[in-house]
Amino acid sequence: MYHKIFMDQLKRSKKTVVYICLLLIAAAFFVSSMNLYQNSVRNLRIAENTFSTLAVIELCGEVDKYGQLVERNSDEHIGYKAVGVMGYDFSDITDSEAVESWDLRTQYGAYIEDHPAMYYTPYNQLDNSDSWYMRSNNVIRFKIRADTPISLRYYPEDLNHNYKRIKLDVIDNAAGCFAYPDALYYEDFGFDEEMWASYSEEIKQFNQTDNTENLMFYPDVEYVAILRYHGFWKWMEDEAGVFEYVDNTRWARCHEFMFAKPVQDYKQLRLTYDGSREGMEYDKEFVHFPIQRWEDVQKDPELKAYFEDVWQDTGVQQYTHNVIATNDFTSIPAYHIGGAGLTEGRLIAPEEYADGAKVCLISEDVAQNQQWKIGDKLNMRLFESNYIPSSIISFLDQPIYDAEKTPFIHEGEYEIVGIYSIYPTAGNTELAPDTLDLLPYSIYIPANSVSKPRDQKEVLVHGSTFSVKLKNGSVDQFMKDMEEKGLTIQEPGRYNPKFTFYDQGYSAVQSSLLSMNSTAKLLLLLSSILLLIICTLVAYFLWQSQRQTVGIFRMLGGTKQQALSAVLLCAMLLTVTGSGVGGILGCGMTSLVGNGIMQKNIEAIEMDMTQENDVSALTEQESDIQIKADLLVTLKACGAVLICPALLLGFAALDINKEPRELLPKGKV
Repeated sequence: MYHKIFMDQLKRSKKTVVYICLLLIAAAFFVSSMNLYQNSVRNLRIAENTFSTLAVIELCGEVDKYGQLVERNSDEHIGYKAVGVMGYDFSDITDSEAVESWDLRTQYGAYIEDHPAMYYTPYNQLDNSDSWYMRSNNVIRFKIRADTPISLRYYPEDLNHNYKRIKLDVIDNAAGCFAYPDALYYEDFGFDEEMWASYSEEIKQFNQTDNTENLMFYPDVEYVAILRYHGFWKWMEDEAGVFEYVDNTRWARCHEFMFAKPVQDYKQLRLTYDGSREGMEYDKEFVHFPIQRWEDVQKDPELKAYFEDVWQDTGVQQYTHNVIATNDFTSIPAYHIGGAGLTEGRLIAPEEYADGAKVCLISEDVAQNQQWKIGDKLNMRLFESNYIPSSIISFLDQPIYDAEKTPFIHEGEYEIVGIYSIYPTAGNTELAPDTLDLLPYSIYIPANSVSKPRDQKEVLVHGSTFSVKLKNGSVDQFMKDMEEKGLTIQEPGRYNPKFTFYDQGYSAVQSSLLSMNSTAKLLLLLSSILLLIICTLVAYFLWQSQRQTVGIFRMLGGTKQQALSAVLLCAMLLTVTGSGVGGILGCGMTSLVGNGIMQKNIEAIEMDMTQENDVSALTEQESDIQIKADLLVTLKACGAVLICPALLLGFAALDINKEPRELLPKGKV
């Protein structure tokens, strides 16, 4: 009942509205500034986690076509090139305090049984169907379908195409996944005169005559041939896992589809770095003539061993996929600059990299080609490879398997957890042509998942295999460290690292977000001072207005505790009312004012980033980088207004022990 006395006095006082308005204003500004500050801190953290800065390192030097250092202007010298270097010691680079992490991606070939490595082609206009072509050659055993011998002539001087359709029965093939048509095409054998002459004795044996100008095929005789080019294929509808040939004579003539074209031993491939289509070259070694009589092969131990070896390796080669072991898929330059993005599933998690979990990422092309989906498990047998993925199309655009030189070193069942898509990119590097390539047929796995990891000294360090993530905003510090170590100085007789930096946009975002953070700090300081002043004034004047009531109440027999509790209740009602309404108003101010400021900053950021940075990272997180009122922060800010009742108790404590008459205004006793 005694509380009612104080409540009635509070209601009658005209100052009550003033007190509520003052507390409302203080609460609104404090809630708004508190939310602005918390959002600025949050946005800085989001920017730090969203954006990253990548340094791509290209090793340059005066080299030969195999990437080995040579003297300038020597016979082997091909120029100052960016190359891959086996076992390059990059510790001086990664030791910099500006380095956050680094990733050396290792190359493997993966044999996946029943899943031939095919290229998908969009040229559906040929027959209005999806089609593929093989990524390597094949070996076939066959007979010609004819009543009389067929002669295929070598035309060393004839520049005109001389196509001939040869009907044959394919008895067997090394790949084992093709339903060959009853005919293939012949143009020539791709030799120059010197090469053709070097096979003269083998040609005589093949023809069983002294004729060396053409090849004679006889009915009912079995032959074995190494095929180089494979035309378009498509999945057979009535037989799973088998391809049928898309017969298109026009395409064959335009693209020189060969029945049999001699190749140097495909197992002897070596990679060069001049960025041309001749980047994949063959060692100039003697190999047997690619077409032989089957009976001659069986009788000659050396020839038999050779074709058995080629047959076995080709059987694996057709099912060989490109696998890249990485510690951070987001460190791949093409992905980092927006050249690829996750379209289904998820990325490999940090703990999965650390634990070596058997998970993998594939591209949309692979998923479509192989009819794989999220959750499928791939049984992969890995062998080591130094093949660097390239956008330069090659029919041997995959790791090269050789049972003797590249034995399987690991087998595991990997679950597909993510599918990525490749987009056009505008990034560039100074020299290396393959640095920003992301081959759509690569499968990415955690490096620690391989049971026999490769020795770093045996790994090819190249712009496309080695990259460093820098702490955001530390490019200048990194370059200063490199200069102090002398790595940026070009010297003959050594590989010189060249650095290309890809800042996704943190530098563009940072200045605006830091500016907002500084503004929020200032507003928070001012609003805190305002809150303290208003709460002090309200507490003081509220107590002064209640002193007389307290004095009268005590003179009528009320106790000190009852008086204090009643005054405190009044102060609490004023505070809750003012802070509640002020909190709602503060939330509105946060959204209205804060988002207006943020939108201007976002527009300025996008304009800056569009010119020099990849805006995709900002676009992905733009919905998060914003100003919004947080309920918990708002409640805490409103709670700060409770210092008003606390201060009132402080003022009351100075007077409560006085005699009741002393609390009354002087002259009113």
